[in-house]
Amino acid sequence: MDENQDRYAGDAAWEDWFRICSVAGCGAGEAARLRAQIVPAMMRRLAACGVSPEETQGEDPVAFFDAFFRLKGSREGAKPLKLWFAHRIRAEGLAMRDFVCGTLFGAASGRVHDIVVDWIAALKGWKPRTLRGEDGRRRLVWEGAPADEAAAALQAGDAAPDAADLLDAEPLRRQIENALSRTAAKLGAEKSAVALLLYATAQDVPLTDAAVLEGLKTGKTRAYALRDKAMKRMKAELSDLEGTPSPLAVRLLLEVCEAAVPAATRARWENKQ
Repeated sequence: MDENQDRYAGDAAWEDWFRICSVAGCGAGEAARLRAQIVPAMMRRLAACGVSPEETQGEDPVAFFDAFFRLKGSREGAKPLKLWFAHRIRAEGLAMRDFVCGTLFGAASGRVHDIVVDWIAALKGWKPRTLRGEDGRRRLVWEGAPADEAAAALQAGDAAPDAADLLDAEPLRRQIENALSRTAAKLGAEKSAVALLLYATAQDVPLTDAAVLEGLKTGKTRAYALRDKAMKRMKAELSDLEGTPSPLAVRLLLEVCEAAVPAATRARWENKQ
């Protein structure tokens, strides 16, 4: 069991948080358990980005965590991100533990990364950009950062991999690759199209996005219908795999889908950044 699971605040605490959207507004016990999960996760990610606790100027990471979900709209519309996630939990039948420890605090794909990047941008006045290096890996760089601080942030990110990165993930990655291929075959669709649908959904990109529709080579009605079938089929495929669901499996699924997304679609998304 990884550190996120060990610190899990419990279903009741997170259900209270979704209702109130404020850790301080929850009961004392629930608030303490939520803080015990949120604060270490955010501070670990902060350190991985090369920023020390002292540079937060005493700001409470939990307050920023709450504000992120209240103020950020999902890409599906203007509603707060918290409401969009609550909808996904209900619609997809996700267990609260799996959602929190995977989608929110997952090793490499968790939303806590986005929260901390926003926090650093607010603290430092830097602009974050994600670029793909020659090795094919995506890397966070900071526009507007002094050269020495930008270099320190880059070295910290490279030198402090999450514990999940040290695991032998290749067997599970191959199983997920095969599950994606089987899903595409059973739906009579291209593997790249199924990957695009799943990846766009995970990243809150609406299926009406021009780059998505162009990559799918279909209209929005067909896109939504295919997405629903793909998610149900993929869920069934993954349920039979050892080691799923888990934060590592979520991360690998995102990586597998991203790699299979049509190159032209990835290029259009990256050019928007």
